[in-house]
Amino acid sequence: MSSAILLFFILFIEFFAIFCSVKAFNTTFGCIAGERKALLRFRERFSEPYSALSSWKGQDCCTWLGIRCDKFTGHVISLDLGNKGLLGKTLDSSLLELKHLSYLDLSGSDFQHNSFPAFIGSMKQLQYLNLSLMSFHGVVPHNLGNLSSLRVLDLSRIDDLIVDDLAWISRLSSLEHLDLSYVDLSPTKDLLKVLNMLSSIQKLGLSSCRLNNTNLQHACVNVNYTLANVRYLDLSFNSFDGELPCFLHNMTLLRELDLSSNYYNSTGHHLFKLSNLVRLNLGSNSLSNKVDWISEFLWNKCHLKSVDLSLNQIYGEISTPFRNLSRCWNQNIEELDLAGNKFYGHLPEEIGGLKKLMYLDLTYNVFINGTIPNSLGKLSALRVLVLANNNLSGSIPSSVGDLRKLELLDLSNNNLFGSIPSSLGDLRELEELDLSNNQLGPIPSWLGNLSALKELYLGQLSNLGTFYEDHFANLSKLSTLVVSPFKFKVKLDWVPPFQLRHLTLFSCDIGGQFPQWVQMQKELEHLSIKNCSISDTLSNSLNNLKNLNYLDLSNNHIQGPIPNNISQMLPFLERLYLDKNSINGSLPDSLCEIKSLQLMDLSRNHLSGNLPECLGKIHDLMAMRLSSNEISGVIPNSISGAYSLEYLNLNNNSLTGKLPHTMKNCTKLIVEDIGENIFLGKLPHWVGNYLPDLRLLRLRNNKFYGQIPFEVCQLLKLQMLDLANNNLTGGIPNCFGNLSGMVLNSNYDFYWGVESFTEVLKGLELEYFETSRFLVNLDVSNNNLVGKIPWELTRLSGLIGLNLSHNHLVGEIPEIIGDMKSMESLDLSNNNLSGTIPSSLSDLSSISYLNLSNNNLSGKIPTGRQLQTLDYPSIYEGNPRLCGAPLPKKCEEASMVPSITDNHVAANEGDNIIDDKVLFSIVIICGFATGFWGVIGALVFNKRWRYAYFEFAEERIIRRLFRG
Repeated sequence: MSSAILLFFILFIEFFAIFCSVKAFNTTFGCIAGERKALLRFRERFSEPYSALSSWKGQDCCTWLGIRCDKFTGHVISLDLGNKGLLGKTLDSSLLELKHLSYLDLSGSDFQHNSFPAFIGSMKQLQYLNLSLMSFHGVVPHNLGNLSSLRVLDLSRIDDLIVDDLAWISRLSSLEHLDLSYVDLSPTKDLLKVLNMLSSIQKLGLSSCRLNNTNLQHACVNVNYTLANVRYLDLSFNSFDGELPCFLHNMTLLRELDLSSNYYNSTGHHLFKLSNLVRLNLGSNSLSNKVDWISEFLWNKCHLKSVDLSLNQIYGEISTPFRNLSRCWNQNIEELDLAGNKFYGHLPEEIGGLKKLMYLDLTYNVFINGTIPNSLGKLSALRVLVLANNNLSGSIPSSVGDLRKLELLDLSNNNLFGSIPSSLGDLRELEELDLSNNQLGPIPSWLGNLSALKELYLGQLSNLGTFYEDHFANLSKLSTLVVSPFKFKVKLDWVPPFQLRHLTLFSCDIGGQFPQWVQMQKELEHLSIKNCSISDTLSNSLNNLKNLNYLDLSNNHIQGPIPNNISQMLPFLERLYLDKNSINGSLPDSLCEIKSLQLMDLSRNHLSGNLPECLGKIHDLMAMRLSSNEISGVIPNSISGAYSLEYLNLNNNSLTGKLPHTMKNCTKLIVEDIGENIFLGKLPHWVGNYLPDLRLLRLRNNKFYGQIPFEVCQLLKLQMLDLANNNLTGGIPNCFGNLSGMVLNSNYDFYWGVESFTEVLKGLELEYFETSRFLVNLDVSNNNLVGKIPWELTRLSGLIGLNLSHNHLVGEIPEIIGDMKSMESLDLSNNNLSGTIPSSLSDLSSISYLNLSNNNLSGKIPTGRQLQTLDYPSIYEGNPRLCGAPLPKKCEEASMVPSITDNHVAANEGDNIIDDKVLFSIVIICGFATGFWGVIGALVFNKRWRYAYFEFAEERIIRRLFRG
């Protein structure tokens, strides 16, 4: 026994000595020398100065930032440099010398778009690998499958990374957490089969991986594809469609599921068994379930805390999900987002039973009506309440003031009316308040009590009244203020307690000069003071506002020139709106020095002089609106440098010369409006070859001449073409029928880039606003065009307006013009058109303006449908051979006897045409037969003539042969 004790004591002493020597080693000598050298080589690949790695000094690398060593052996086991903003050339393979490294996090580092380092696949001891948000590109090497000890692999948010074959992942048998979000997985097949082999996987992130249903083939065929241990699944921002994936119903341990931003249209019953769900996000899909599905789904979800079903097409009574709150789902629910669906009806009082609810969003359900229920005041945990963009009416209940934890309240864009309850003044934690676009007012005196308020939106209130200094007394945290219309009465020397970043004042009475208190807002980034009757100069208005990136002073009385030092006054400006003022002078070159400028609107002023040559230096400029000024000269060749231009509006000026060929470098153009100028020359061919995205081409009221180039037909997105009032000749190209942007059901959902534009339609010059982007118009009137109207034009079924008037067109109106179903305005007047008016014209059910006057049309005017409402004789005057209503000239009785309806008339007229053609053919045949047999018959019946003829022919042939 004593010997055993002695042996134990000796072993203990030896172990203690070893332990002490190791500790002494680590303390005295630091980390392993070879590993320290490897780390220093690793550091050398990063740009100077090393920033986060500047602390890598001294002998003991275990004390360096991000390094953790084994406390007994001194080996480096962890390298954590995640989100340190490192910038390097390449990832050095010296990391392979860290043989005991099990944890590697380099997330957020920038390696300048180099290839994914293959040597990582040789670091077999790694258990944790995070390379997310790095700048690698190319194919993920398959040898990552050698890291069999990995428990966590995060390659997410590397945009240019691709996985061509995911089979290597199946070898990572210990993997518990896999995140490949933003990695391109589209080439992979049988994705679920591979993932199902990861028996330990619990967290799976595959967001934005360019996946669709083909990547999940056989998922519903093989019942063994269960992913049974997964607790977290993210398949958001892909292209899955149809019904939710069937394998979900076996994932009974699932706690968080995100399928948002796909194209699913049905939920099926796959979610009913997921009783452990804590968070569910199905937002931004196309789900068209009836609202009863929500009640069925919630039935057994006792752990549920967050549900997002926003931006779908779920329909039904909004009260349905809240009728039975006796089930367990209401016990833990904290976030409920049902925004952007098709719910209707009144908000139920039962909604007040969700005691733990912190977030409620029911915005953009325009058929939700009635009053705001008083029971909302019982939601004592509520922090966010959004009921905007509905049809709610009545007053704001005072019980809303009981929501003492509320941080955001948005009731904008409803039909609420009455005074704003004083109880809202008790919301001392409120940071954002939006009551815009209601019938509320006046400004409550308690507004200044909301000391936590950061954002205040009171736009378009009917009875807002007047703001005084006291309203802002305690709002020192206010950073955003949006108000309209109102009066502002403060002292000239008033110093606000806040420093705003965003200020919008619209249609407000704030006095004649630019407010001094606004110039004190040195942190302002967004400033919009529109239609406020400001009479001042830009030099006096823009002092001390150097941080602005957005400036809108449109529709005021700003006078004087643009300051020559505007680039110094507004060095970070991105958007500039000074339209509808009285600014004069020329455009200063200093505008070109604002390199960040993206949009410039100086339209409807009194600017003169030439366009600056330096405009091409603003490479980020996307929109240039200089219309309705007095600018002259030519478009400079340097415009080619503005290659980001999408919207170019130079109309209604005095510009002249030819369009510079360098404009073809502006390949992103969507809108080109240079009408109402003095441009001349032929229409350039490059318009069709180099501007594929053009939607609006407006060249009216210039001096262009020559034929319309066929290249225009290559503008397949074009939906407005206006070449009116020029000197164009030749015919209308048949290929206009290929302008698919003018075909019904084309994609018209885009931004014009202009607040308004002028177009001639329905015989009037009308101003169309941005919301009229669905306007589709073709106008080549007032030129010298000849030839027939191409029948191919009738393919343009989306055309709303067609104006071919005041040309020299001949022939008949295309018989199938009735196929142009969207037509509202048709003007073919003042040409030389002939024939009858096609009966199909009555099929244009939307037409409200028609002008066929001053042609050579004949026959009976068709009737029926929409044409019955167009009963103005002026529509058809100047066609002496037309008859029938609404003209006073009646058609002859004889021609009307066979016709019972207009269709019969058309048919009889068609038959007459056919009879004429048959008669004409008979006459030609008879003439040919007479001539043929007059010669041949004489030769057949007169032998002497026959011999003489053939002898003559034979002689002529012999002479030709010898001459040849």
